[in-house]
Amino acid sequence: MRELRGFLKGVAGYAGGMEQGTGPGRVLGGRYRLEIQQGYGGYGQVWVAYDESLHVRVAAEALGAVDSTRVRRFALAVARLRGHPNLVPVYDVVEARGVVWRIRALVPGPSLADPAAHGPMPAEMVWEVAQALLNALAAMHEAGIVHGDVRPANVVQTEGRWALLPGTGAVERIDGTWPTGSANYVAPEVLLGARPAPSSDLFSLGSTLYHLLAGHPPFQRHSIAETLLAVAQADPPPLSLHAGELAPLVEGLLAKEPDRRLTTTQALGVLDRAGRKLSGRKRYREEAAQARAGAALRGRRSHTAGAASLFGIPVLLAAALMWAAAQAEVRPGDISDFFVVLLPWAVFAVGLCVLVVQARAALTRRRARERVSVWRCYVRSLAPPARWTDEERARRRAAAERAVDEALLTVDRRVASASPRAGRGATDA
Repeated sequence: MRELRGFLKGVAGYAGGMEQGTGPGRVLGGRYRLEIQQGYGGYGQVWVAYDESLHVRVAAEALGAVDSTRVRRFALAVARLRGHPNLVPVYDVVEARGVVWRIRALVPGPSLADPAAHGPMPAEMVWEVAQALLNALAAMHEAGIVHGDVRPANVVQTEGRWALLPGTGAVERIDGTWPTGSANYVAPEVLLGARPAPSSDLFSLGSTLYHLLAGHPPFQRHSIAETLLAVAQADPPPLSLHAGELAPLVEGLLAKEPDRRLTTTQALGVLDRAGRKLSGRKRYREEAAQARAGAALRGRRSHTAGAASLFGIPVLLAAALMWAAAQAEVRPGDISDFFVVLLPWAVFAVGLCVLVVQARAALTRRRARERVSVWRCYVRSLAPPARWTDEERARRRAAAERAVDEALLTVDRRVASASPRAGRGATDA
């Protein structure tokens, strides 16, 4: 509990010790002029700044009271990974009025905290986020760098891909404060006093992925103290069924003991297997959508063909009779006699068509078991069958599985009864 009190004291110290007096027009390090405040980072304000040396706009993030030498050494290590597609590059570290500022690339896109605040995300999108973050952490860990603050607010979208903002959570702070908002994602061993390590980054990644899949952090409680206690002692609630492919990855990353936690290489392997399953499910959905679109198109065609058969055939017959009469140069009296002879047959044909329509409509109305007009029933009978609901699909799937199980059981029984051992047992008996 002493470590938990220290964590809470650090957060309170940060909340009361944010730098005052920072405003537009202030110049940092003699070259970065602050323009517009963009928001708040883990330790302080984030500003859009203008680099008066290179004449470009950058992002200036206040890091608070930290050792500027260690932060600069950390930034130089991250700068070697500047070409990585899933890492936001860091350009410079400056100190002004006792506060260290980190200068990084300006990312206009939103952070991952925005979609995470609106409920669960699709498993396919979470898979893309997991792949980007694992690749970024793998590069950082291979270079001997610990991020220390993996959470949705530090993941941004730039140029159509997800990128990780380089953190400074692994850098020891002078004032003992912690990044705000990290209580939901901090690893239990770090919470209990251990130094941040690659395994703690992976636990924070597991908490982030859980948040995206479930719509809330895994250990979120009513207060920070309860949240920290849950991080140290409680297990997260099970994920929903739609995250089944990614559940093994998240569970492996959220192991309490660092030794039992997935490594970066193992996590990439689990993610690759989950990606193959998700791609197969996505291809199935696309094929099902195409099949439904084809059925709807065939239904529209059948509806059009039915209407044409009901109203177009009499018109064509009348036109054909008039053309035949014109070609034969018959007299008007002959035409009238012809129609007098044809009239009973025409009435009989129309009555037969009406009878067929009424019979089909009656059958459709009887199946529907509802009071609707005859013509509406006829139009419904020409439409494609309705799509299955989720309950109907689940019922049919369960019935098919039961049928397969019964068939396999029948085969096993027949094989067992036909085996020589079964025959000898029956004879001996």
